[in-house]
Amino acid sequence: MNAMKKIFSILMSFGLLFGAGNTAAARQSNEIVFATDWKAQAEHGGFYQAVARGFYEARGLKVRIRPGGPGSDNPRLIAAGALDIAMASNSFQPINLLAAGADVKVVMTSFQKDPQVLMVHPHVEAESIADLKSRPVFISDAARAAFWPWLEARFDFEQQQVRKYNYSLAPWLVNKETVQEGYLSSEPFTAAQQGVVPKVFLFADAGYPGYAGMVMVRGPYLEANKATVRAFVEASIQGWQDYLWGDPAPGNALIMSDNPEMTADLLAFAIEAMQSNKMIGERDMVGQMDPARWSGFYREMSALGAVADGVRVEDAYTLEFLPGVGAAN
Repeated sequence: MNAMKKIFSILMSFGLLFGAGNTAAARQSNEIVFATDWKAQAEHGGFYQAVARGFYEARGLKVRIRPGGPGSDNPRLIAAGALDIAMASNSFQPINLLAAGADVKVVMTSFQKDPQVLMVHPHVEAESIADLKSRPVFISDAARAAFWPWLEARFDFEQQQVRKYNYSLAPWLVNKETVQEGYLSSEPFTAAQQGVVPKVFLFADAGYPGYAGMVMVRGPYLEANKATVRAFVEASIQGWQDYLWGDPAPGNALIMSDNPEMTADLLAFAIEAMQSNKMIGERDMVGQMDPARWSGFYREMSALGAVADGVRVEDAYTLEFLPGVGAAN
């Protein structure tokens, strides 16, 4: 598959495969730099809340969150050993890393529902994603390598629809017959601020099976620091529970400190979207993952040619560090 050959080539060109980057394991086991996949936002709220409320510190951890951005490449950096713990945006990333020979495992997820959406101007006659198959779609390069094959296979989307999304809604706002990708908790708010209240179609409601906002850990670090990883997972889950079902103000203050572009209104919108759509799941299920769901995702995406064949998907994740599950194993 061309996409997988490209991933393998990129990893090899940086010397990332098969044990590269072992120096990261030498870091103190209680000190963690956690790299997120985008600028600080509510979608990272549980982790910021855990820092702000001292949940990591109470478990003996010193955690610093390193925000991402348009140029973030957590898969490459964690495979290289430049990061020990980082956020995976979607289920494709750990599977593709595994297929390319990198030793990385997902230990928890933030989102039970991937927040990915497509949205259109309110006048557009569309009731589902299927109704958008003939329209131009503003989509990022990262998305083309992830969920686009699913859109093609499930809804007959075609490559000729693709328009490059450079993280500005301006082209979509002007071209009123087009489609815009985004996050349920972000782009619809930004559009509304510009005077357009869009129709929004959530992938998860259309059967998209992936997780999102996962925590992935480099294999050598995981084996050498299991107690640290367990403490990080426990504190992160507590952070998400406190952020969504408690007072999010402490986490929001740190988010706005790390991201001066963030506003209180957008944070409030995102939290409400996550709560009303049960993006994180029920309180007692925060962080949990289901092997059957991982297997189902892999079967569907490999059948579409979106990921490589012959991957042992169970090697892409572990339930060992999840409360209840890990204790039973």
